[in-house]
Amino acid sequence: MEELPVPLVTTARLRALAPDPPATVRIQNLSTVLQYAGHDAWGRACKPQPALISAEVAFVAPFSAAAVGDTVSEDTVHYGSLSKSILASLKETEAIRRSDLLDPREDEYCVGHALASVWHALTGLTVKGTRGNPERVPFLDLKKVRLMSLTMTLPKASLLGEGVSLTASAVFEEGTGKMQARAESLEISRLTVPTLIGVNANERLAKQLVVLTVAIEGFGMMPLDIYTEIEEVVVKAMESSHFKTLEALGARIAERVLTCPSLRSSHQDSGDGLQVCVRMEKPIAVPMADCPIVEVRATLASLMQGRAERGA
Repeated sequence: MEELPVPLVTTARLRALAPDPPATVRIQNLSTVLQYAGHDAWGRACKPQPALISAEVAFVAPFSAAAVGDTVSEDTVHYGSLSKSILASLKETEAIRRSDLLDPREDEYCVGHALASVWHALTGLTVKGTRGNPERVPFLDLKKVRLMSLTMTLPKASLLGEGVSLTASAVFEEGTGKMQARAESLEISRLTVPTLIGVNANERLAKQLVVLTVAIEGFGMMPLDIYTEIEEVVVKAMESSHFKTLEALGARIAERVLTCPSLRSSHQDSGDGLQVCVRMEKPIAVPMADCPIVEVRATLASLMQGRAERGA
């Protein structure tokens, strides 16, 4: 019998399926260099750039044996070994790509491919939950894992922001290790762009800096790196803004992202299942606070409904 596809949900909904895990091991910002996975801030392939990998493994049961025996037992995972497994997988992937390349200028190997390789090395599964190479022994015993999340960040892959990150997460069935649900998100962090925004008279006279983070959920693992195109769409929308409120600006940016040709062509459902979260900060708007923050979360369906309601 053919297995049903694993549901693709948002990261927030995924984590609600596994609340308060009793034990978790994390690796934060493990650093390496990638050359044959991912494109740089100008969209060029095969350019060496720093990469940061973060991993989270949440377990079904607490660290009972490890806590009592004060040793790395079977109810936990050694974070040093986890780090080495991640780096070894990336090194292997880079070596394969280097040997396979005939013309580096035509390479379309993306961040998603590298993330998927690490995911397979750790779990033995593809990011979609299907069984991977049966001859390769996975690093983790998924029967003991409740949730796993893997993030790859390219801090130099954005011209005006603090980086681009791709995250894959999943929850697993206790005792079987079968993937129950998955989430995948792309984030461009803290784009800083001069923007004409504000309701006060002085704010209409000159642009001020707006710091924006855009996250896209529900696309599945994309076959291409499209973050440079998305950043260009967002920056153009901010630079041409004449809005008075962040709420209106956020809705416009969400619409531009959801209708971005690169994003829609990369998504099998033409963007209908995508969700975009736009987080905006105005650092100088409130003198006695770091900044006011407005978030807009939207889908194409919610934007269309909003338009219909305003037109009624």
